Amino acid sequence: MNLVIDSGNTLAKAALFLDDEIIAFARSSNDNWSFVFEMIGDKEPGFAIISDVSGRSQSLIEELEKYVSVVKMTGFTPNPLNIVYSTPETLGPDRIAAAVYGNKIFPDNYVLVIQTGTCITYEFLTPAKEYLGGAISPGIDMRFKSMHTFTAKLPLVKKKEIDYLTGNSTKESILSGVINGCIAEIDGMIDKYHKKYQDLKVIAGGGDIFFFDEKLKNRIFAIENLVLRGLNEILNFNIVNFEK
Repeated sequence: MNLVIDSGNTLAKAALFLDDEIIAFARSSNDNWSFVFEMIGDKEPGFAIISDVSGRSQSLIEELEKYVSVVKMTGFTPNPLNIVYSTPETLGPDRIAAAVYGNKIFPDNYVLVIQTGTCITYEFLTPAKEYLGGAISPGIDMRFKSMHTFTAKLPLVKKKEIDYLTGNSTKESILSGVINGCIAEIDGMIDKYHKKYQDLKVIAGGGDIFFFDEKLKNRIFAIENLVLRGLNEILNFNIVNFEK
């Protein structure tokens, strides 16, 4: 049984995996780790992996290492991919994990993996299991906050589903610009990759993907808990080293 933890910029997620199946799941803020131990309960994971882009997990790692073998995910952690990236020390572990799971689903294709969270990230893979890099842009909430922060009068708007293109108020105009803009961006990126790689497969995940995935004109494979599933694959890849 594996314990997998993904500490993002705003939330932390944890899951227990039995082989490839999630048998327990929890999420909370990443400033209180009690939810992890509540989720574990009387279960006994043998191994754990932690991806932490927030830098707040050291106390959790120290506690888990008392009884579990822990992998601390970085850009240099062994994984099934060949990382062809000029600055692996700056490569987010969540990006690698998403790419690893993309390769698991489509091991013989060019793959574009899209994550929609605090940022929208794009990861590109070749059939030779090469991770070449991708792109990063602001996520939905970041776009709302930046417009409110860097202007004098634009209100802070919260995301919600919309079915219009032309907003007839300032709030609706902001919603249209952000939501329709994100959809256009993602579709545009997919189109650019499709022009170069006709057999491209597209996988998408992240907290916001189910917010607008059905509005995209391109076909995607939406996967829940994409990063957690990728981290579990990386942990299994490293368990061999623990058992030597």
